Amino acid sequence: MLADTDQIDTESQAATPAKGGGKARLVTFDDLDKRTKAAQQAIEFRDLLISERGGDDLGALRMAIIEDVACVSAMIRDAQVRWLKGEQISLTELATLLNCRRRDAELIGLDPAPRDITPDIATFMATRAAEKASKAA
Repeated sequence: MLADTDQIDTESQAATPAKGGGKARLVTFDDLDKRTKAAQQAIEFRDLLISERGGDDLGALRMAIIEDVACVSAMIRDAQVRWLKGEQISLTELATLLNCRRRDAELIGLDPAPRDITPDIATFMATRAAEKASKAA
């Protein structure tokens, strides 16, 4: 419900301070302090997801979503452990994070990419020749 106009604080400040002429600096996963448990878990999970999906040659958007999933997963794990320890957490926020992760995980694929285990023709022929040679000896 909207507040009456006489109740609105007209002296409120902006939520974010104005820039002081400097450039905004965006941070990435590479900027994380890798000594923290949260950063370690997020980076480890990100690397696992990338590996399961075929390596670093994934598209830019897929890589961004993988980082999102890794970060949200670390936040979910933190909230769940806090709840298990008996601390108060926002179940609404936890449910929101879980839904966010599920939607993003569906975009990158829930299962790892299948790996082609079929040998190339040269390997197949070399193996076949070695088998014939061992039978002849």
